[in-house]
Amino acid sequence: MKKVAIVGCPSSGKTTMATQLGIILNIPVYHLDKIFWIDDGYLKQDPFIAKQEEIMRGDSWIIDGDFTKSKSYEMRLNNADTIIFFAFPKVVVYWRLFKRGIKYFNKLRPDMGGKRRNHLNWGLIKFIWNYPMDEEYKKVSEYIHSKNLIILHNLKEERSFLRNL
Repeated sequence: MKKVAIVGCPSSGKTTMATQLGIILNIPVYHLDKIFWIDDGYLKQDPFIAKQEEIMRGDSWIIDGDFTKSKSYEMRLNNADTIIFFAFPKVVVYWRLFKRGIKYFNKLRPDMGGKRRNHLNWGLIKFIWNYPMDEEYKKVSEYIHSKNLIILHNLKEERSFLRNL
């Protein structure tokens, strides 16, 4: 576990997992939300990909964030030696979204770039509802023979994974 890509539905726990893994493994952590969101909006696709390419040239890294529509998604999966996929039920994802919404209500999150204040918004709630879990599960499953693939389905598996590191 030197190059880790953590993917899954927004609010599923990717950032928290990345932070914990970074401490346990002593590996630098990069939150894509912190890279993508900038003060005056968001980073264009080419510089967003270039920053990730620069990170992935390193000997070790943990990158969390989904951005499945970005060209960098496959690049991250291909360059990782370990892929962690959060396949949690929507009820858990919504609970985590709600907890984060309360904790950071109208505040700047440390893992979020730019000046975006945290608030619950219907766009994110609908995106989570429509998240293509089966499609993304299928994508990451293609790496079963070439990568260390860890698929977490629930909180018990998440706790067990961290405990057994």
